[in-house]
Amino acid sequence: MKQTLTPHEFRAMRLKLGVSQHKMADMLGYTTRSMICHLESGNRKITPRLTLTMNLLMEKHDDKLAQRT
Repeated sequence: MKQTLTPHEFRAMRLKLGVSQHKMADMLGYTTRSMICHLESGNRKITPRLTLTMNLLMEKHDDKLAQRT
């Protein structure tokens, strides 16, 4: 697993989860969507902890999809 995500990878994961920037901010504990904008534009560093959190969200999402079939 990669140490940190690129801004493009972060955005792609959010879109795969099917959530808006506002909802992603809420899921990650941010008060506004501006932090998500900064992460996706590369203005803020994506930390290893945030990378791990996103990977866990993706696993949970993929598990829910697998249960539907």
